[in-house]
Amino acid sequence: MFRNLSTVGLPLSGRPSELIELALSFGFDAMDIDILDFQQQADAFGVPHARRLMVSARLKSGCFHLPVQLAADDAVFKEELAALPRRLELAAATEAMRAVATVAPASDEHSFKDFFELYRSRLHDIGELLAQHDIMLGLTFRPEAEAREGKANQFIHTFEGLLGLVMVAHERIGAVADAWALHVTGEPLELISKVPKGRLVEVRLSDAPGDVPAAELTHAHRLMPGDTGTISLADVLTQAKAAGFEGPVTPWADRATLVGRGREKIVKLAGDRLEAAWKDAGLPIVPRWFTPVQRDQFGRPIGEEPSFIGAGVE
Repeated sequence: MFRNLSTVGLPLSGRPSELIELALSFGFDAMDIDILDFQQQADAFGVPHARRLMVSARLKSGCFHLPVQLAADDAVFKEELAALPRRLELAAATEAMRAVATVAPASDEHSFKDFFELYRSRLHDIGELLAQHDIMLGLTFRPEAEAREGKANQFIHTFEGLLGLVMVAHERIGAVADAWALHVTGEPLELISKVPKGRLVEVRLSDAPGDVPAAELTHAHRLMPGDTGTISLADVLTQAKAAGFEGPVTPWADRATLVGRGREKIVKLAGDRLEAAWKDAGLPIVPRWFTPVQRDQFGRPIGEEPSFIGAGVE
């Protein structure tokens, strides 16, 4: 397993070089890729140019969000599916071998049975394309009741339900084990071990308030990992290890819970919490090749710049 930073999971903004420096400074081994932005860079300047920051920083590619709306109408789905081969080719070129997508929790247009078959069929088509590049797609779901409110027909909103879809889907389709989702649904962490071998794509870590019943949680309650200790990070990692998982572990939190915390503080806290969870779970921590920049009270670097900046990162 390796520690992965997502600027979606922890809503962050900034220049790529700044975000990469933060990831390296605070113990992350990988970062998610924005495949649409990567495509723009690659089409304009070439793949080596688009990859240069990650390569110089020696960061792995974590996940990328599949640029296909699985529940869209037929016309939109076909258009996005037609554009997918080029995007998967670019993902493989930057060694981003894990895509993720979210399953809709409910529908006004489709019954459960019809929606399930629609997903199964579309995932098969996508899986055939993924197989050409050895890329896996991890599915996740929205567990909060608010996501299903007002909809005529409920769909997949539990991890067990998600596994039911994964079991009948293309072999390149797997699951994301989201600690937050399992907490909201009240399902045991042991379900992580039921993911078919090799099809656990990502693990996401969060925390939750200790004084709000799980059934009443909204996405705005999703806290930074380790904020309250309600969700045991070490237990999640232990289950993932038992399942043979060797992929990205990503901290997630709702934007509203991060208000008042600066970007550097957010990434540092997430890195520290993951390192503590790693130790609690008995996982090895690979020594950093990178020495963080020390800064004064005004944020100015003290001493030398990090070596990867001198290697051509802008």
